Amino acid sequence: MSGGLLILRESDNELALFKPAGLSSEFKGDTDGVSAKALVAKRHPGADPKLPHRLDRITRGILLVCLSQKAIAFQNEQIKAGRWEKYYLARVAAPTGKSPLEFIGEHMAYLKEVKGRAKLVHAGGKPSRLEILGAAPAPEMPERWHLLVRLLTGRFHQIRVMCAGMGLPLAGDPLYDPERRDPAEFYLEHIILKYTPFDTKQPTTLFLPKLAERGPIAPELSELLAMIVEREPLFI
Repeated sequence: MSGGLLILRESDNELALFKPAGLSSEFKGDTDGVSAKALVAKRHPGADPKLPHRLDRITRGILLVCLSQKAIAFQNEQIKAGRWEKYYLARVAAPTGKSPLEFIGEHMAYLKEVKGRAKLVHAGGKPSRLEILGAAPAPEMPERWHLLVRLLTGRFHQIRVMCAGMGLPLAGDPLYDPERRDPAEFYLEHIILKYTPFDTKQPTTLFLPKLAERGPIAPELSELLAMIVEREPLFI
């Protein structure tokens, strides 16, 4: 932990950190310097941090910040070429009479951003894909499941709105949970990032194995996480 940030990896050109829920990745008019991007700028005076990706304020997890123009250009190209692998852990409200196994596989939708929200549309939206790799009941939490999701496109609020559209809203989601459950229940974590750092050009996996607020997860999901962390990247 340094300057309020949990640093996972740092070099002259990039910094990877764990962003807690409640901290904005960045926002316009951050005069008080309280976003993740601004905190990194304080840590690296003279740098002009850039974000190749972002996490919603309500979401926690791995955030990469580029410290040079060369690094941001490189990572933007990596993302455009589909060479990043991003995995999320989500806690959802379990639908009545359904099995977690029914939702395993790839899902596609068309999304449009309207007044700060994402909407599922039949036409005119951006094609959006994700893959549910694992789903299991959340230990000690009746009527809640954990999903392990691989994000295949990076759309605004994508996991939140697509899961809600499948009848699996993230419990407590202030925008997409139709039952208005307790917002304290909300849990979405960018849990694994597989990418190539600019400085080494060697594929790297970022993963925080222990996190108190994550709580227990089912053994089968823990095993799946371990397999993803240990295997070679899908794209090099």
